[in-house]
Amino acid sequence: MVDPAVEKLVNKIYNQTLNRTYHNTNGDRVMLAIAYGSNQSDAMEVHKPEICYPDRGFQVTNLIKTLLPLPDHQTIPIKRLVATQGNRIEPITYWTTVGNKVEVDSLKSKLAQIRYGLTGVIPDGLLFRVSSIDPNVQHAYAVQDDFTNQLINTLNTKSRTRIIGDKNAVQ
Repeated sequence: MVDPAVEKLVNKIYNQTLNRTYHNTNGDRVMLAIAYGSNQSDAMEVHKPEICYPDRGFQVTNLIKTLLPLPDHQTIPIKRLVATQGNRIEPITYWTTVGNKVEVDSLKSKLAQIRYGLTGVIPDGLLFRVSSIDPNVQHAYAVQDDFTNQLINTLNTKSRTRIIGDKNAVQ
């Protein structure tokens, strides 16, 4: 059940959202959220988990930036964090795109927006988040990495670039 205030914010920021839960043969579950916004200006910027989870009463810990190895020997920058509320422990992996480049650093995202703005373009953006409810954080991250790689492996070139950016993009 989605909080009406959260739903209103999501509908304001994003043009399209997808939320699904998947499970593997071992019974591990991965929650997938993809949110696309056509306008990444100051007022419409991607809403990051380290901000929205505390707004919903979660404590956020273990926030780190790292790299996710992908199937083609490429890596992308990601953020990982653990959101806790009562007995619920939810390890989260996510990244965002600004235009056609993956960016998880807030300052670099802002600079990318400015660079686009100087050319008269308002970039689009995407949030890709996977999470699991699992007290074994390292196990959850391994399952999330496996799920993410399998998903990315199934995408055609255009969809893959939309999700993980263009590795040749210069910003």
